[in-house]
Amino acid sequence: MKRAFTLLELIFVIVIIGIVAAVAIPKFVALTANSKISSELATASTIQAAIDDVHSDWIISEGDFEWGNERNSSDLTQKGYPKQLGDCSPAFNWILKNYSTVEGKWSCSSDGGGVYTYRGPASTSDSGVSNNGSDKPDSDDCWKYDSTKGTFTLKEGC
Repeated sequence: MKRAFTLLELIFVIVIIGIVAAVAIPKFVALTANSKISSELATASTIQAAIDDVHSDWIISEGDFEWGNERNSSDLTQKGYPKQLGDCSPAFNWILKNYSTVEGKWSCSSDGGGVYTYRGPASTSDSGVSNNGSDKPDSDDCWKYDSTKGTFTLKEGC
């Protein structure tokens, strides 16, 4: 005698698989958004560290030194911070040694007066990262670089 599953048992298994899928799929969708946020926060931390490094070198050398990717001291403000972080395409070619890792993932524009706006993988309008209203980047946010203060900060609602 052959033993087989009844129709009721098959339907029961399909329902359980459906419930598990309904719970798991949103978790996987959030993984993409979380990876974009983590990548952007890590890059922003590296950028701020590089800005601080240039400023420290400027202080130690009393303003007379060469820095980052063939730039010279005329590319600095009076306080020793870079006037800008790159050519805006690629975004950070002046400040990062290996800027090719972020090339195409970050965009920038000048607001005039030494303030630059940057958008990373999570803060572009088509990133898929929903507005979270927190201190983490989302599709409604941007990063501002102020060359007079040497700050690279996340701004809400850009």
